[in-house]
Amino acid sequence: MSMDPRAYGGKFLPQDLDADPEARAAMNEAGLLFRSQAMRSLYRVAIQVAGSDAPVLLTGESGTGKEIFARLLHTLSNRSGRPFVPVNCGVLTGELFADKFFGHEPGAFTGATRVQKGSFELAADGTLFLDEVGEIPLPNQVDFLRVLEERTFKRLGGEKDLGFRARIVAATNRALPDMVRSGRFRADLFYRLNVIPIALPSLRERREDVAPLAEYFLWLFGHHYHRPNLALSPDAMHLLSRHAWPGNVRELKNLMERVALLHKHDGPVCPEDLPLEMRLELGEEPLPLLTSTGDDEDLSLDGVVMRAEIQAILRAYKAAGRSKQDAAGLLGISPRTLRHKLALYNLKL
Repeated sequence: MSMDPRAYGGKFLPQDLDADPEARAAMNEAGLLFRSQAMRSLYRVAIQVAGSDAPVLLTGESGTGKEIFARLLHTLSNRSGRPFVPVNCGVLTGELFADKFFGHEPGAFTGATRVQKGSFELAADGTLFLDEVGEIPLPNQVDFLRVLEERTFKRLGGEKDLGFRARIVAATNRALPDMVRSGRFRADLFYRLNVIPIALPSLRERREDVAPLAEYFLWLFGHHYHRPNLALSPDAMHLLSRHAWPGNVRELKNLMERVALLHKHDGPVCPEDLPLEMRLELGEEPLPLLTSTGDDEDLSLDGVVMRAEIQAILRAYKAAGRSKQDAAGLLGISPRTLRHKLALYNLKL
C-alpha cells in the first residue's frame, strides 16, 4: 500500500518552504506530511545536514516517525540511489546480532552453508538505519564501535577485511545520556552516534499536523478498503485535535485504518465513530448507557453497576498504559473476563 503523499495531490505539502523542488520531491517520497512550525524547522535542518556523511541520532517518543525522517535524510542525500537498510536493534542479541550485522561464511556455524551478507555489507555506500539503538546489548556495543572507528569488518568465519562505507542514522526513544551515566550504554559509542542530534516532537507538540495526517490516512485507507468517499466531520476533527496522542503518528494512523474499516454509514465520520475512551477522556459525553431502555437514564441497580464498571475499566486501561492485560490485573479480573465485559458493553479499546 503506497504511502506516497503525491498520490494525494500534494494537498498538505507545505509549498512555502525555503527549499528547491528537488528537496520537496524528496519529502514527498519519504512520506512526510506537516504544517507545524516545529516540523518545518526540522525539515530545514534535514536539508542542511543530508549532504553530510556525519552520523545522525534521531530521538523522540515511539511513533513520532523517526524512520520516516531517516528515509527523508537518505532521499535528500547524494546516497539516495543507493541502499537504505533499516535494522531493528531491539530484537537482536549475542550471535544473532553479530550474524545480522556482519554476515557469515559457509561453515561459520552449524547450518551455515553459503555466504550470507550482513547489514554492514548490504548497506554498501547507502544508509544504515539503526532503530532502537539503545537496545544494543553492551557486549555487542563494543563490536559495533570497532566497525565505526575502523570502517572495516569481517564476516563470521571469514578472514578478509571488508570496508564499511554507509552513513549511520540511529534512532531511539530512550534517554541515552541517562543510560551512559548508569553504565548501560557505552559513552564512546554514544558520542560516535550523536554527531548530529535531531529531536522529533511528539504529535501533541505539533497539533497543527493532526488534521492533515488524519485526512491523509483516512483517504489512504479509504481507498485501500474501497471506501474512497470517507471524510471527517468538523466535530470529529475537533476531537482528534484535542486528543493527547500518546502513541503519536502511529496511533493516529492505526485509528484511521480502524475507522475506515468499521465506519457503518455513508455520512462523514462523527465523534460517535471514534473510540469511546477518547470521547470520555476529553469530556465530550457522559458515561454512556450502552443498553438503551428508552429512558434518558437507567436508574436501576443494574444500570448503575454497569456505568460504574465501564468507568473502572476505562480508568484502569488508562492507568495501565493502554495495556488490556495490565488493566485486567489492576481490576483484579482475568484477561478473559475483561474481554467478556468489553464485548458486553461494546467498548472498543
